[in-house]
Amino acid sequence: MLLAFLAQAALAQSAAALPLGELPQQKLVPGQCVIFLWTRSEPPRRIAMADETARTLRIVYAGKPLDLAATGPFSYANAQVDIRLDLDIQERDGMTDGAIINQGALRLDRAGKDSLVVPVGGIRACPTAGQK
Repeated sequence: MLLAFLAQAALAQSAAALPLGELPQQKLVPGQCVIFLWTRSEPPRRIAMADETARTLRIVYAGKPLDLAATGPFSYANAQVDIRLDLDIQERDGMTDGAIINQGALRLDRAGKDSLVVPVGGIRACPTAGQK
């Protein structure tokens, strides 16, 4: 029991030390398809939004919001950072216009610094007109 507590505390501390800040709540428009990603730590933190419509990834990096352009499938970059997503996206019965990401990884590469791999989970949402 003590080992489980220590492991959970270490995971929470490592998530808090990430250079990725928590993404504030985002407003979606009808027809926009996005993937929201949370850390797998306790408490979970929303750290990324992949906008499939605009082909961008929104993060908070070094305390500032940043939109990265897609460079390939589930790959995003600018001069500062390169992010790759490896996601297990699962459609669910009874869930319309969306999907669940039970497991995945966000890899953050920064010029001249160590790479980081963050375990993530999330949800894919594509709201239609009339949904909020």
